[in-house]
Amino acid sequence: MSASVEYSAGPQRPPGPRTASIRTGQGGLLPGLACLAAAVLAMLQQESVRSFEAWAMAWVFDRVLGGSSYSVRDIIFHNIGGGQPFGLMVTGLCSSAVLIAPVLALSGVLFLMGRIAVPRLARAAASALLIVVASNGLRFFMIAGAQQAWGEQGFSIMHHFLGSFVVITGFAAAIIVLVRAGRTSRGRRAA
Repeated sequence: MSASVEYSAGPQRPPGPRTASIRTGQGGLLPGLACLAAAVLAMLQQESVRSFEAWAMAWVFDRVLGGSSYSVRDIIFHNIGGGQPFGLMVTGLCSSAVLIAPVLALSGVLFLMGRIAVPRLARAAASALLIVVASNGLRFFMIAGAQQAWGEQGFSIMHHFLGSFVVITGFAAAIIVLVRAGRTSRGRRAA
């Protein structure tokens, strides 16, 4: 009795689910590792990030809002000499660091996957970072403006409701920018 056996010269794969491999053939290893390191650094250096944010927002407030503004560490003092002065503290949960870190981490993972062209992903990552920082800056500006106009009630409304909505919308937009970079890249490759 004779039997036929199929022979394949290629490597045999074990049966079971496919595993995802990390491809860095498009040069995404270095930017991916840099983004992951920057995400960790943003969280570890959160105090410095908050102090820088307070300084930058005090600079903006001084030029746009009434009264003068300055910062001390992570506290913004505004409306000095323009009526009632106010203080606005950039806390750990209100800092851009908590928005920057996940965007950087996701960007790092996408770079390491190697499925998106590095220049396209770099532009998307930069845009996403700009979106989250701008949306958080807009939130601070809205809070300070409402605080000057309506006092503690204005602060509460802007901080807890409208300002949070702006930041959540900005964060969602940033994630969409990153995801669309991958979809656009894949769609062009298939065409």
